[in-house]
Amino acid sequence: MTEEKKQVLIIEDEPDLSAVFVNLLEVFGFAGSVADTAQLALDSLTQRQFDLFIIDLTLPDRPGLDLYKEIVTIYPEYQGKVIFTSGFNVSDELNQIMKRDGASFLAKPFSMDKLKKVLDRWM
Repeated sequence: MTEEKKQVLIIEDEPDLSAVFVNLLEVFGFAGSVADTAQLALDSLTQRQFDLFIIDLTLPDRPGLDLYKEIVTIYPEYQGKVIFTSGFNVSDELNQIMKRDGASFLAKPFSMDKLKKVLDRWM
């Protein structure tokens, strides 16, 4: 009997980085799907369930934090099941959300080891 892979929705507008995430998630035993805008991510949630989200803080159609807040307002069961990513410093608002919800942060650029360390809590 094979264990079903945990489903991760990657919300990232850089195609090369999305492909890296999908490939590394596969190596670590996860299945990754990609949405390159906040709206596509919300559309994906109407079609299937996910175990974890990787959300870029800078998306073309709205900030990643705003997307996360909208997701957990509609689907409270997803609270804290997120890894935020950014090449910028962590804001006070993001720090508050990470403490309150138990969310994680992965600074860009990142190594395979750093991604694995952040994913370990969901394995």
